[in-house]
Amino acid sequence: MGETKVYFLVIEHIKSLVQQGTLSFGGKLPSERQLMTTLGLSRNSIREALRSLENMGIVESRHGQGSYLVNHIADSLGGIFSLLVFMNECSEQEIRELRRGIEIGACLAAVRQAPDRQLPELLHCLELLKNCSPQERPALDKRFHDTLIRISGNRLLMLLSGTLSQLFEQTIQDAQTHLCASEWDDLLSCHAQLCDSLAARNETACVDAVMRHYDLTDNRI
Repeated sequence: MGETKVYFLVIEHIKSLVQQGTLSFGGKLPSERQLMTTLGLSRNSIREALRSLENMGIVESRHGQGSYLVNHIADSLGGIFSLLVFMNECSEQEIRELRRGIEIGACLAAVRQAPDRQLPELLHCLELLKNCSPQERPALDKRFHDTLIRISGNRLLMLLSGTLSQLFEQTIQDAQTHLCASEWDDLLSCHAQLCDSLAARNETACVDAVMRHYDLTDNRI
């Protein structure tokens, strides 16, 4: 039996355990011996499949304890994107374009479905940004955008956004810390427009604010 087939057999078995309610994130997987018996596979095949899942951030092997189902996918994806850039399979510019697209998608989703009760949280982030020091800007800006992504309700966008922001965290910090007063005012106006457009459920204004924001920050990177 091919390695790919073994890999999918183990994946399907894990999915069935999740569907049955006998396994969830943080839970311990059946032992290698149990998997061998259930799936009719050799120990080497089981170990190879578990190793592949660990590389994907789905399984964590703990010495002397066994294997556990985990959600470290963001870390795994971050490594993949970093490798793609290193191998010249994509550029940092392409990743920045992907980040922009993710935020536009999240903003549109938030306009359409975010409950009104969640909007004050974003306004609170905006007020913090207005009154922060240059050194506090990067962390508070990240908090604002993380909040925007979260209230979109789209977990996949949250995963991808978190993964990609890690790749540029230091670069973004350096850029935002050294913005001049007029540049920072322009960036704040983008944040304010995002809040206003969400409150008004205005998709066009929301997308425009995201585009302006990324134009400003990308020109600084």
